[in-house]
Amino acid sequence: MTGSTWTLAFLFLAATLHAAEPAAPDPHIRSLEPGLLDALAGGARVSPTLERLVDRLEASDVVVYLRFDRSPAPNTAGHIAFLAAVPGRRYLQISVDRRNNTCQLIAILGHELQHAVEIAEAPSVTTEAALAALYRLIGFRSSGGRNAECFDSDLAIATGQLILREVQSRYTQFTSR
Repeated sequence: MTGSTWTLAFLFLAATLHAAEPAAPDPHIRSLEPGLLDALAGGARVSPTLERLVDRLEASDVVVYLRFDRSPAPNTAGHIAFLAAVPGRRYLQISVDRRNNTCQLIAILGHELQHAVEIAEAPSVTTEAALAALYRLIGFRSSGGRNAECFDSDLAIATGQLILREVQSRYTQFTSR
């Protein structure tokens, strides 16, 4: 083979190998807030429940944006909102109050991510109206919030409480030594 033939063969091989590499990660849980990403990563390491929620969302068509925000009402530590839907993707936003301590913050993230999983499991939720209809079926009206219709679910409440216990248990294990 001549030098130019080897070069072409190398370039072809390199292009073939590059095409076989996995695509760049496309995380389904995103944030521009390092504190939220750190809380989520740390929480998922110590809470099997939170880790399962993250895994479920990563396997779904739902993309969740996390952000810090002051609570819309005094008794609301976090909330989820429907942003948009396009073919193959649905976008949600979770806002949490930054005034919570780390264990509470992780539990609130877990509570809201449970809502995101509930939405992920309901492919018909592609509008705010469809989201409200879902929560009329699986949840109940709650107080507070920016919108007239605010909902919660027993499963999200129980999930948040379980994650808090898991995180506090691990925290106690490491601090009592």
